[in-house]
Amino acid sequence: MSSYYSYSDSFRQNQKRQLREKIIFYSVGVIASILLAFVLVRFVGFGITMKGDSMKETIQNGQHLIGVRFTNAKQNDIIVFRNGDEDNSYYIKRVIAVPGDTVLISDEQILVNDKAVEQKGEEPIISAGLASKPITLKENQYFVLGDNYNNSVDSRVASVGNVNKDDIVGRIIFKLW
Repeated sequence: MSSYYSYSDSFRQNQKRQLREKIIFYSVGVIASILLAFVLVRFVGFGITMKGDSMKETIQNGQHLIGVRFTNAKQNDIIVFRNGDEDNSYYIKRVIAVPGDTVLISDEQILVNDKAVEQKGEEPIISAGLASKPITLKENQYFVLGDNYNNSVDSRVASVGNVNKDDIVGRIIFKLW
């Protein structure tokens, strides 16, 4: 009988050890997942909600968006940037021109390096604002417009102007809902 009890005790101890190992394994997995999520959100991606109608048709007011952090934008990217002139607000706009490009808005056309850009808005652009005269972008400057051209505060307005590379948070990669 005593050997039966020792086998039974050994079996129970083995089960307890396996249970502890499983608990440790899953706990480490959960902690690692939380740390990975934190690192991804903090250093790689971000979420933002569109406020306003400046990107209407492409992005709706209240729509939730996911972006990736980066600072090099190319033409047609939809970016998020800080506007330091206005209490560090964040803006979501489309890149129309990149460093070295010349932008001019004339006769309801957007011209980049003297070539017409395909317009994303439903209505033609009415106000040229600062771009009524040619603007040549310096190194690390971008010219952005909202897709709802006639209802957007963007690079045509002095309070926004050309966007500096250092102010870019990242690029929108998809819409959640």
